[in-house]
Amino acid sequence: MNILIPDSWLREYLVTKATPQKIAECLSLCGPSVERVERVDRDWIYDIEVTTNRVDMMSVMGIAREAAAILPQFGIKANLKPLRSQKITDKKNLGLTIKNDSKLCARILALKLEGAKLGPSPKFVAERLKAVGQRPLNNVIDVTNYVMWEVGHPIHVFDFDKIKKIIVREAKKGEKLITLDNKEHVLTGGEVVFSDGNAIVDLPGIMGTKNTVVNGKTKNLLLWIEAVDPAKIRQASMGLAIRSQAAVLNEKSVDPQLGLTAILKAAELMEKTTAAKVSSRLIDIYPAGYKAKTVKTTLQFIEDRLGIKIEKAKISNILQSLEFEPTWSGNNLIVSIPSFRAKDVEIAEDIVEEVARIYGYHNLPNKLMEGAIPDPLADTPFGFELRLKTLLKGFGGAEVYTLSMVPTAWAAKDALALKNPLGVDTAVMRTSLMPSLVEAVDQNKGEKDSFHLFEMANVYLPHRSETKAGLPAEIMTLAGIFAKTDYRKAKGVVEALLEELGINYKFEIEEKANFVAGKRTVLVAKSAAIGEFGVLESNYIYYELFVENLRKVAKQTPTYQPLPKYPAQIEDLTFKLPQKTRVGEVIEQISKIKDQISNVELIDTYKDYFTFRIWYQSKTKTLTDAEVTKIRSRIIAAVAKKFGGVVKD
Repeated sequence: MNILIPDSWLREYLVTKATPQKIAECLSLCGPSVERVERVDRDWIYDIEVTTNRVDMMSVMGIAREAAAILPQFGIKANLKPLRSQKITDKKNLGLTIKNDSKLCARILALKLEGAKLGPSPKFVAERLKAVGQRPLNNVIDVTNYVMWEVGHPIHVFDFDKIKKIIVREAKKGEKLITLDNKEHVLTGGEVVFSDGNAIVDLPGIMGTKNTVVNGKTKNLLLWIEAVDPAKIRQASMGLAIRSQAAVLNEKSVDPQLGLTAILKAAELMEKTTAAKVSSRLIDIYPAGYKAKTVKTTLQFIEDRLGIKIEKAKISNILQSLEFEPTWSGNNLIVSIPSFRAKDVEIAEDIVEEVARIYGYHNLPNKLMEGAIPDPLADTPFGFELRLKTLLKGFGGAEVYTLSMVPTAWAAKDALALKNPLGVDTAVMRTSLMPSLVEAVDQNKGEKDSFHLFEMANVYLPHRSETKAGLPAEIMTLAGIFAKTDYRKAKGVVEALLEELGINYKFEIEEKANFVAGKRTVLVAKSAAIGEFGVLESNYIYYELFVENLRKVAKQTPTYQPLPKYPAQIEDLTFKLPQKTRVGEVIEQISKIKDQISNVELIDTYKDYFTFRIWYQSKTKTLTDAEVTKIRSRIIAAVAKKFGGVVKD
């Protein structure tokens, strides 16, 4: 996830003379990656990538804290200026009933302000919000967004007069709400919502609702912060397709301790920008509180993993700069973790990582590899497998990946069964790719055009002999399936693949379960089966090739064919053939008639009429018309005798 930070805003909390470019360079070496620094008007904007586990850096304060720890490692003076806010001294009751469920919401902070005057935000607020990609709305809403970007904790504001009670509960299936962007959402049940006893008044941690939104008539405000279960936030946000910045932060476990800082800062800005005044005591419902977490490690543990000797004082300095609290007892180290890193730093290796990155991975010793580069493994299949995939993609195929574990019904009876399958859908190891590819096609039935899916993966065939009982044989298999595709086009793809591999092959008819009767052939090369091709009972066209068998018969380099010295005579002959005549057998028969027939191709069909293009060519001379006529007569006679074909005049 990325965040935009204006340099002028950053320097309100980071005291340093470093240039924006230097700050970006140092941060990228030891902390978050600064992807670019751009000049925008009179300011510089940092575009920073923050890893998803570091939600504490998704704010101006978070980046300032990191920079203050990192810059001194490069000899650059830098200090973090603490955020200071006014204290709440008002003692009046809030005037609002709150009924919390601590299992759903760990902390609630609430504060009332009176006399707000809505209008445009001050220039500095509006400009900074625009700089981080947030659209300014009005001085009330903008304060909540401003604080969220500055401090890193989402905050919400209600129209106080529209709400008299807040009950924290789970939503019921079918309940509806309208969010402040005027969209209606139907809840699936289980989402955390705020209710006033009658209607839902907020979808906490994600987005407010229209019935409590601040508008031009609003006078009294309710500043509100909650710490809802992050898993619930994620579930509701994704399920309802509401991806607000608040949801992005809250689902990653924003530090509840940060809530107090955020609400005090928001109250201060509200008074400055809206003329509102705090009119209640600060409500803080936090039953569990925060219990400081510690992680134990040793100097030896850290040094072993860094590969260097490092002083204890250096380790302490690094950790303290990140607001950790290290305590040494001899060479044993106990580190108290700050609340904003409590979800991220949990084990000794996490401590090592913090020390390593601030010390600088670039400062750790490195050594280039020595010795001769090892020879590549001999006779590996990987290059051949890649070649197969590349060819099929070039023929319009789309590669898919499916699970190797399948339902029992999809595999042979003696397939290897898992002792602890995740479910009935992953009970055994597959013995064929066919069921998986059929399911893949079924999942894409909405496609209007023809398509071709293929997969290369192992199948797991049980050993048939008693002497080889145990684990199955893993056979690398290439399989593909065509949907809404003409039979001849599908067959042409398989033929083109084999021809590109330089394989001399033939089709032999053989029946098998799951295929339409008479519509399955076995592919044979050098007297060995290399695969199968045919029409499934589901009407899809399917092929399966044994990769290792293919590799044995394929030519790694093409054979040179010299250009013929004498020209060919080319003509088209159209035959009317009886139904169910196999065109491949017709082509094979024509090719056998005479050595002077160099090539035969099927080029067109219409009903029972098939047009073949024939090349007449001799290696020793140019054929005369009379010689071609004799060969043609033999072709016509052979097709008529063997297949009952009649040539069209």
